[in-house]
Amino acid sequence: MRDDDEWERSELWGGLVADEVRNVSNDWRHVASMDPRNRKRQRLAISLIGVAILVLIGVLVAGYTIIFVLPSKQVVARVGAVEYTRGDMMTLMRVKQKTIEALGGQFAAGTDIFLTLQLIVENEIVAQAAPRFGITVSDAMIDADIRGLMARSGQVSLLEVSDQTEREFRERYNRLLNSIQLSEKEHRALVRRGLLRQLFKEFIGESVPLLAEHVRLHRVIGSLEEEADIMRVKLKDALDGVDDPETRRSIFKEIARELSQDSQEVLKRGGDLGWVPRGVNLDYEDSFFDLEVGELSDPVQKIDDPTDYYFFMVSEKTPARELSPASRDALKVRALQDWLNEERKNYDVWSKFDSYIYNWMIEQLKLTTSSTPEARTSDNPLGF
Repeated sequence: MRDDDEWERSELWGGLVADEVRNVSNDWRHVASMDPRNRKRQRLAISLIGVAILVLIGVLVAGYTIIFVLPSKQVVARVGAVEYTRGDMMTLMRVKQKTIEALGGQFAAGTDIFLTLQLIVENEIVAQAAPRFGITVSDAMIDADIRGLMARSGQVSLLEVSDQTEREFRERYNRLLNSIQLSEKEHRALVRRGLLRQLFKEFIGESVPLLAEHVRLHRVIGSLEEEADIMRVKLKDALDGVDDPETRRSIFKEIARELSQDSQEVLKRGGDLGWVPRGVNLDYEDSFFDLEVGELSDPVQKIDDPTDYYFFMVSEKTPARELSPASRDALKVRALQDWLNEERKNYDVWSKFDSYIYNWMIEQLKLTTSSTPEARTSDNPLGF
């Protein structure tokens, strides 16, 4: 019995001692917390931690701003009081990118980046000049253009009009807007600018005649100038005394298929580029428009690949021939470009573009394309 009582008393005493120790410890911490010096140290520590967190957040925000926000806000072009930034250029490039991909094409940037800056400036000049000529774009024209785009991409049929096709159109159009990260209002504004340029092209292009001087043009591509001597000898021997244009063309086709390093498409035609009007290919036409019929031109370096040479031959000439729709459209484009070059003098135009901006845009485009952006091939209908 005594042992049990002593054990209980010892347990009770131990508990009381422990409680007293805890009370004393708590009292000490309370007293210590009331010490002004300790409270000052605590406030200082909390302040230092808060400052460190704010500095870290500031560094992250500044880094994000410098890397992602500020570059897109940099002004790259100005027409009068209207400014355009890198972000505006990037938006237009992404619209072109997604439009080409929607049509089943392969997007390639390259020189398109430089052309986009030029396009932004020119379209702003057109927009500011349009009221003087009474040229406007209606909402109905914008609707038709957007639906036409979706139809060309095979996503929406223009022949069917029903609630279902309308739902499909809205779904796919919203998907396109999400992919280019634009609101419908922003996208329609870009479409309006493009249509305004087309209307201006037709307006300025009314001065393009229906008839023009033409030559029936043929070409061979070679990598060595010595090949010209071989072709001259063969042509001279084969064409000596030949007056029939069809015979000239047949002879040249055989030589082209034997010696030319042209594309398969052109080789199938034996180097025959068809009837070419004056004014469509200004980069090269001085090399072939003054040739005598059946005469081979001197070697002409390709602009986009100086290691290759063009050799031209004209099989027939005419001072007046009706322009094909493609050639007349090309001349309208040139007429618009001539007008823009002249009209530009009436505006305060400023632009800035360098390798740093170019590389930034290439990196941005890589984020939204499945292939590495590269220089595009020529869109010239004659294959130059």
